[in-house]
Amino acid sequence: MKIIRLLAGLSCAAMLLAGAGCGGNPAATSDSPAADVSGSADSAPGTTAPTQPVGQQNRLSGLYDLDVGEENRPLAFMIGNNDRSRPQIGLDKADLYVEAETEGGITRIMAVFPNAARVPEQLTPLRSARTPFVLLAQSLDVVYCHAGGSDMGLKTIDQTGIDHINALNYDPNGTFWRDQTLSSQRGLEYSLSTSGENIAARMDSMEIRKTSDRAMPYGFTDTVPSGSAVTQVQVKFSGLQTINFQYDAAQKVYKKYNGSLENAEAHTMMDGTQLSAANVLVMYDEKYMENSVTCSFRLQSGSGAAFIGGVNVPFSWQRTDGGLSFFALDGSPLKVLPGKTYICLVANEYQGDTVVQ
Repeated sequence: MKIIRLLAGLSCAAMLLAGAGCGGNPAATSDSPAADVSGSADSAPGTTAPTQPVGQQNRLSGLYDLDVGEENRPLAFMIGNNDRSRPQIGLDKADLYVEAETEGGITRIMAVFPNAARVPEQLTPLRSARTPFVLLAQSLDVVYCHAGGSDMGLKTIDQTGIDHINALNYDPNGTFWRDQTLSSQRGLEYSLSTSGENIAARMDSMEIRKTSDRAMPYGFTDTVPSGSAVTQVQVKFSGLQTINFQYDAAQKVYKKYNGSLENAEAHTMMDGTQLSAANVLVMYDEKYMENSVTCSFRLQSGSGAAFIGGVNVPFSWQRTDGGLSFFALDGSPLKVLPGKTYICLVANEYQGDTVVQ
């Protein structure tokens, strides 16, 4: 096994943050990542104009798989990811994932769907809010769904004023329910569920905005970027949590596994579906302890490694209240392939433990 520490490229990426190309609020500019779409309506004289996609673009995946006029404000759900939480239900239906350590070396996953209609009939298990996910939810302008939260997580929700749905607040409409089978097998805290239909009704009752023009952190391209070939990626979050992704060239996706490359266990759902994504982005950041139990991240700027179409691409990132942006080494918006994207938020101390093959 060859361990590539990625430090040289990532250091160059971090240096871009001091340049003019990464300043200000990129999410608000006309050339922001989300403004980029593959192809153009214009064509050179004597050539045939490219076929225009049918439907509305899903801003999370870049695919045109939404109906024209369909609601486009994403919803994010906190999903448990320790041993008792797995296998989850419905997690595979999300289009964007963010995994990060929350406490005691354990990670949680923020699963993001393009709108309520795309949330499955059952999504389980819902867990509590944590500070870094709240900050990312604010930057992405998503509706943040959670079941209570840590003291700092709930305080950050209040401070940011983000739209959120707390499953532990009084709810006469029954938006959330306990899966009785899971409750008996795993315990009450690993059984909380919801559905897209229920969430849509709750948003209506709370008069939550359902549209957004916030730019996504990345643009989209149909062309695999240049870079070092990588078919296996191992990411360490903590002494307790290591995951890896293995590239399936035939399906053009990274399949997710829990554990090291030598001891990989497929991350599957209750129905046997394995988590996978077209793109894997590893964000490195400074971790700190909020208290003796929960941890958080600075989430201001840093470096990262993107794995796109079997290729390793260093990048830099920047987050403000108004947006999260990823940049290629030349300062231009990072472009990923259409499809699901899996983001790993990793402490700087584990950057050297990223293994690529």
